[in-house]
Amino acid sequence: MQIGTFITVFLIALLVTMLSTPAFVRLAFRHKVVDNPSPRRVNKKATARLGGPAMFLGFIVAMLFYYGKIDAWAGIVAGATIMFLLGVFDDVKGLRSWFKLFIHIVAASVAYRLGVRIEYITNPFGGGQISFRELWWLSYIITVFWIIGITNAVNLIDGLDGLAAGIICIVSITFFLVAIHLDRHTSAILAIIMVGVTGGFLRWNFYPAKVFMGDSGAYFLGYMAAVIAVVGAFKSTTAVTLVIPVLALGIPIFDTSFAIIRRYRQGQPIMAAADRGHLHHRLLDLGLHHRSVVVICYLITLALSIVSLALIKAWALALFLLLSVGVMILLLVVARRIAKKNIDSRGYAKSGR
Repeated sequence: MQIGTFITVFLIALLVTMLSTPAFVRLAFRHKVVDNPSPRRVNKKATARLGGPAMFLGFIVAMLFYYGKIDAWAGIVAGATIMFLLGVFDDVKGLRSWFKLFIHIVAASVAYRLGVRIEYITNPFGGGQISFRELWWLSYIITVFWIIGITNAVNLIDGLDGLAAGIICIVSITFFLVAIHLDRHTSAILAIIMVGVTGGFLRWNFYPAKVFMGDSGAYFLGYMAAVIAVVGAFKSTTAVTLVIPVLALGIPIFDTSFAIIRRYRQGQPIMAAADRGHLHHRLLDLGLHHRSVVVICYLITLALSIVSLALIKAWALALFLLLSVGVMILLLVVARRIAKKNIDSRGYAKSGR
């Protein structure tokens, strides 16, 4: 595949997401889809909670450019659409946990039925592959469990400005590099689209955020991260590459695992309301600044992703990932400082001083 294709779909996803986000912010305030300050939230003022539609729009436009040219196109888009719409209704109306879990199962099942599935796992102890093609029910259970697990894990870490979007951006870069290394066409296209989607959204979501992604964005990002792994690393014939998605998604996976253990030990329902026991909240409670906590989580994700690339001895790709994330963080910090200076200068001018 030519590099021009990757650049094209990346720019489409980036620009559509970045340019459409302000319109959805205005729509959110018009219909009062906002997060107001509360003891559990970190925002100091009412903030729009409708960033998910902008990301989904960027994804769909980029995918239409590549319509029908990647494996399981229909399943990927159908599952993403169901997850996204569920999140929109949850953001606007608020839905019960059991109903959301049911729709998650529906979305993952639709994706599975239309070709997004884990059909085998390479035996880490040798002896070839463990195939699930004869045991379709086991393939179904593993695939659905993975998609639902990652979707909800990403939703749980969406607690600070730019945290979930930035982590998925880094993970998507990692998945893209791994897909190129393994010659996984579908995974590479999806991953570079998600780099553009999350990069465009971070322009408005990085601290201090102008908009939150809401459940619509978190469910969409989590679903896509899970699917990219299914059509990429999980289809590799090398056992060590199975570890790559787990390491790259280390923060959401381990944070969710600890949350389940914590709630079980405290006698709380596993699907209880969100609390302040997550990694990012604990770092905030130590006195760290909001932006510092987010950057620390970025660096942890970067380190885990570099380790995953080191496992397949992709040293040049690991260096490229390091440079890419470094540039991303630098651009985000510089962009926010420029925006702050512009706001300050306009305020100064309006004051007449």
